[in-house]
Amino acid sequence: MHAPFCVKKCSYCAFSSVEKPVDTSGMCTALSAEFTRRTQQGNLEFQTFYAGGGTPTLLPPEFWMRLIGLVRTPSLKELTIETNPAVLDAIDYSSLLLAGFNRISVGVQSFDDRNLKVLGRRHSAAEAMESLKLISRTGFRNISIDLIYGLPGQTPEGQKSDIENTLRFKPQHISAYDLTLESGTPMGDRGEKATENQCADMYYQMHEMLTASGYIHYEVSSYALEEQYRSLHNSSYWNRTPYIGIGPSAHSFTGNERSWNTSSILDYESAILHGKIPVETSEHLTDENAAHEILALGFRNTNGVNLTLLEQFGYRLNPSEMIDTGLVTLKDSLLIPTTKGMLFADNLALTAADVLERV
Repeated sequence: MHAPFCVKKCSYCAFSSVEKPVDTSGMCTALSAEFTRRTQQGNLEFQTFYAGGGTPTLLPPEFWMRLIGLVRTPSLKELTIETNPAVLDAIDYSSLLLAGFNRISVGVQSFDDRNLKVLGRRHSAAEAMESLKLISRTGFRNISIDLIYGLPGQTPEGQKSDIENTLRFKPQHISAYDLTLESGTPMGDRGEKATENQCADMYYQMHEMLTASGYIHYEVSSYALEEQYRSLHNSSYWNRTPYIGIGPSAHSFTGNERSWNTSSILDYESAILHGKIPVETSEHLTDENAAHEILALGFRNTNGVNLTLLEQFGYRLNPSEMIDTGLVTLKDSLLIPTTKGMLFADNLALTAADVLERV
């Protein structure tokens, strides 16, 4: 579920979001209505629920409590909500727990005030630390911290400090993203980023420091303190598990079709008001599309590319051609990227796509 409101747009953000209006009741009603319409037919069983944004904690806890009442099924295991530091106090965090969330993802991004200013973040490093302490004291036992590296002017030494500060909190999960420059954003239009070599150095430093501290590096940007703390929701994307996307610009996947909602909040709410599903575009996936997705997603994580699954879609990949790159290993019918291989996941997928053969 995509909640499209933020306190302020960040300099690097290309997500569909706007500054929070005074009254959010219209959006809350629209989100609930879309969910009801999409799920009224069939007995659906959900495994995960993810509230992202934007900053979903800007919507009232009572809304989330009512919505989770609609979502909850016996199979529901993981309920995550994203938040940003200095947005909530102890009472609000407690309300999120009472609403049913058992996992929280905190957009810290950096513990350096200079980096936060470059990113256009509203919080300070001190506020981030205070928020993390507060979340832990409130009772959350599955906390994920988001970090960004590869910022202009950032050095490996500076990134090391961010990692050390993160480890002081011993979060159950860490997401560490290489800064992506998107056109139409202030940072993207200015081309502000560390060099490719610097980013690679930071990627390896992150891997070495976190794995040395007991974290499992299971996806290019994802680290779990134990197996049980892998993000079930994000893993479902990489495994091509069907999902329903609710909210402006949200994407949905049925297994053979992808669709996405309009990003315009006005058009979104208008469609809901008129009893429609606010889908802007959809596409049917061919077997070739599916094969390429399996490659693009599989080389990003330690589950790898399932060669048997590829053949079910009518394509064969000679593993020796990929193993020769030195970036993957073969285990049974899985081509699994190495640590270096995950760094070059996009290139691996392109290389593999070039040598795919029809069965």
